[in-house]
Amino acid sequence: MKIIKKKKREKNRLLKPILITFYIFFALTLFGVSCVAGLFYYYSSELPPLSELKHYDLKIGSKVYDRNDNLIHTFAVERRTYSPLSEIPPYMVNALLATEDKNFYKHWGVDLSGLTRAFLIDIVHFDFSQGASTITQQLSRNLFLTLDKTIPRKVKEALLAVRIERMYSKDEILELYFNKVAFGAGIYGVSSAAMIYFNKKPPELTLSEAALIVGITQLPGRYDPTRNPEKSVWRRNVVLYRMLDEKFITQEEYDVAVNEPLNLYKDTANRSADDYFIEYIRKQLEDRYGTTQLFAGGLSIYTTLDIDLTRYADTVLNKHLIEFEEKNEYEVKYNDFPRDTTDIVTPYVQGGAVVMDAETGAVRVMIGGRNFNHSKFNRIVQARRPPGSSFKPLIYTTALEKGYTPATVIDDKPVYFIQGDSVFWAPRNYSLDNFGYTRLRDGLRKSRNIFSTKTLADIGPRAVIRKARQFGITTPLSPVYSLAVGSMEVQPLEIISAYTTFPNLGERVTPFFVRRVEDSDGNVLEEAEVERIRVTDEKIAYLMVNLMQSVTEPGGTAAGIRWRGYRWAAAGKTGTTDDFRDAWFIGYNKELVAGIWVGFDDNSPLGSKQSGAVAALPPWPYIMKRALENEAPLNAQGKPVIDGTVLDFERPDGLINVEISARTGLLPKNQYEERINEIFIMGTQPTPLSDSLNYNFYPTRYRESDKACTYFILDRDPTFLDSLELNNGIVDSLDLSDGDIYFPAK
Repeated sequence: MKIIKKKKREKNRLLKPILITFYIFFALTLFGVSCVAGLFYYYSSELPPLSELKHYDLKIGSKVYDRNDNLIHTFAVERRTYSPLSEIPPYMVNALLATEDKNFYKHWGVDLSGLTRAFLIDIVHFDFSQGASTITQQLSRNLFLTLDKTIPRKVKEALLAVRIERMYSKDEILELYFNKVAFGAGIYGVSSAAMIYFNKKPPELTLSEAALIVGITQLPGRYDPTRNPEKSVWRRNVVLYRMLDEKFITQEEYDVAVNEPLNLYKDTANRSADDYFIEYIRKQLEDRYGTTQLFAGGLSIYTTLDIDLTRYADTVLNKHLIEFEEKNEYEVKYNDFPRDTTDIVTPYVQGGAVVMDAETGAVRVMIGGRNFNHSKFNRIVQARRPPGSSFKPLIYTTALEKGYTPATVIDDKPVYFIQGDSVFWAPRNYSLDNFGYTRLRDGLRKSRNIFSTKTLADIGPRAVIRKARQFGITTPLSPVYSLAVGSMEVQPLEIISAYTTFPNLGERVTPFFVRRVEDSDGNVLEEAEVERIRVTDEKIAYLMVNLMQSVTEPGGTAAGIRWRGYRWAAAGKTGTTDDFRDAWFIGYNKELVAGIWVGFDDNSPLGSKQSGAVAALPPWPYIMKRALENEAPLNAQGKPVIDGTVLDFERPDGLINVEISARTGLLPKNQYEERINEIFIMGTQPTPLSDSLNYNFYPTRYRESDKACTYFILDRDPTFLDSLELNNGIVDSLDLSDGDIYFPAK
């Protein structure tokens, strides 16, 4: 009996520590479970409601299409293209499972074994760096939480993962994951990643490419193949090894994939050429629809942009300006700056271009600078630049309305503008020469500054300003006589679109950039309407077309378009400003108007003799030819066949051609005079009765004179001439008795 009691006491003594240990462990476990339960209960109130999980919006951005309905851009907070799981290759799914969550189809949102292991490591190191997150946990974090590594976030992540598992199937979770997670900076979803990195759709990816994309998800910044190709390949090989280890692939497949070189897609086209256009419409659309709807509302935006022509024009313009910089040996050149440098002052030569539909105003090309990364300043719509001689067609349109004809003669001789007791302006021709009696056609074709100056002085600068407003010029214009040489600043887009007046026989069209906008359900929110404004009579408009055609023919300042390969109907005008600070060429045919500007942002001179014909015109014929080829049918050899007859300008009724003297602009006096065929509005042509005049001065107030120059006296004080006589020599030592004294119109 004593022996039995003794053994019982020994047994109790041995069990007591075990029981105490068990009770302590149970208490600690209960405490831990209570703490975890408490944490879960506490943070559950901060989770998004179930309805938000069910109706989670992937924030599909608004798609932008070109004039041929090709997708060219997406306005989105994230670059994303949604792909159903059926379009994602099985080996890509297996790569994700092997790398991120091999027990995905076994757990209920949280992998307890992995979580316990990570928790113990975190406790030991006290840094909470171990993740052990399942695919579902990663999805919950990406959808609703931050990326900070804290206990509260991990608790919320686990709770959300459980909820997601209760409401979505495993395949639905995978589909959400493949469309949500980041695959690089701003790149979301496998479709976007596949297109950007390899120019492929997901089903077209090789095993190696799929593994590389999956590997990016762990650290998108570190494993981005465009930034860190070596690290991304290392990570790809890790993914492939885990696939082999999980028997998702064979040894042979592994060997092939792990040795496949990294062949990233390199876009040879200038994909940023359309950035100025896209940024311009973004501002317009954001003003109309708001930021949220534009970037997350799923709009469909159908633009007027010709993406092929835009990229071609950008390439041609930049190629020309690179050669232009080399020829002029500028100290700073475009190639001195890396192409991906962002937001810098651009001290190199800048350029801009616009191509628009002459009949409708649809803008097919708008290039606001040489590199959008370098400078987002759009020189076509944000800059104000003097147009130089490209403004002269507006002056001559006004003159034709006031009775001028292509045969009107003005004496091209030195001219001085006098105000007070000094000369304040003395215009000069580009060549610095004077050419005597000149017909209007030659004055425009040769871009004679003195001819346009005397014309403007005759008809009055205020009349020209009123007409410029009808042409669509909204920038401030002062009634100064230097307006005759385009001295006042204009918006480049406005002066270029003003030229649509001529091929449209007097009707200007307003430029527009967006054809149609639809909401996510296909409802049309807006649709562009062509806006036509009558500027001048159709016969006067055609006279201007005919005059500007002379500019593009031999002897004209824009004849360079011909030997550069443009053979079809064309008209236009070059422009050069004082000290060669701005160079322009605006030209058109019946279908298209295209304008090019070149200059420095700081208004530095381009250099001596760097006129519009030299600096701005050269890209124009190539761009216009490409535009025509894009619209032309193809022959049996696959080459475009351009029908030049459709580009011929339409001649209205009420015009007459008359053979006149090339010297006087009147009817020839005899058979020996040089004759030309000139066009007139019926009733304005010279007649035998006008043949007694020496030159066709009508309707100007100019007259034949043997004086050496003309003085434009701007003061209206009748005693002014007396004061000049009394103070002879004050006016820059000019002897007024040797020239015509003229009081111009105001």
